[in-house]
Amino acid sequence: MIEYWMVVILGVVAVAATISSAYLYTASRELRFVQNRQKLKVYDELLCAVTQVTVSAGDPYALGRAKRRLALVLNRVNLVAGPEVLRHVNELLDFFNETGEGDYDVLKEKNILNAIVQAARRELDPASARALEEAQFRYRFYNPPRT
Repeated sequence: MIEYWMVVILGVVAVAATISSAYLYTASRELRFVQNRQKLKVYDELLCAVTQVTVSAGDPYALGRAKRRLALVLNRVNLVAGPEVLRHVNELLDFFNETGEGDYDVLKEKNILNAIVQAARRELDPASARALEEAQFRYRFYNPPRT
């Protein structure tokens, strides 16, 4: 009789452990999805802010607004981005700070932006990022001619 109750108790414990494990696994995946969705939104805002800075280069008022938007987006990037993305964002900021009016290097900016996008893709979806890196894919960005 005692063996029968032990089997029943062990069965109940095993079922409870399985259900708990499944719940924890689903909860962790859901948390990761929410974090990735937030990161994607912030990375999108970062790239839009950089494009706005690039496009508004000739207009001092628009450039000031674009820089302010970039500064606000950088606050969120600092909170959610991984170390590799942050390193490339720092390179971009150094590039913006060191570049004078006549020294603007479009290729260097595009290389830094490509590195940011690759690092963000690695962080969000490593499998597709690996496939694009193996294909040596280059991302294109809008850069109007500077006057």
